[in-house]
Amino acid sequence: MKSIFKISCCAVILFTLFSCESSHISFDDQGTFVTDTIGAFDTIYFASDVFPVLKNNCGSCHFAGTDLDLESYGMYDVLINGSFIDLDNPENSGLFMLLDPGHADDYLTLEEHTLIIKWIQQGAINN
Repeated sequence: MKSIFKISCCAVILFTLFSCESSHISFDDQGTFVTDTIGAFDTIYFASDVFPVLKNNCGSCHFAGTDLDLESYGMYDVLINGSFIDLDNPENSGLFMLLDPGHADDYLTLEEHTLIIKWIQQGAINN
């Protein structure tokens, strides 16, 4: 009876790990498992997804009147027209590299960083 229970538990665990969900398992820089809940086909919206992340995490220092305004509703134009977005190489976008490489990661979680990268990969649309 215990053997059947162990087999059933293992089957449930394996099924959960390898199910056909839109998320996948990856590793961060320290080798820790990270579950990316943003699926390959999920649309990232600037207004509801990216804007709040940047405003809440970066807007207190990068406010209206600075070169990189991440506080006001003109944020999209600043990002696009200020060469802060690199559609060809999202990870090397000026948003992450111009100030100080790694600076954004001091204030963004891995999930928030990934969200912004995926938005750029989707064309950095003002949606």
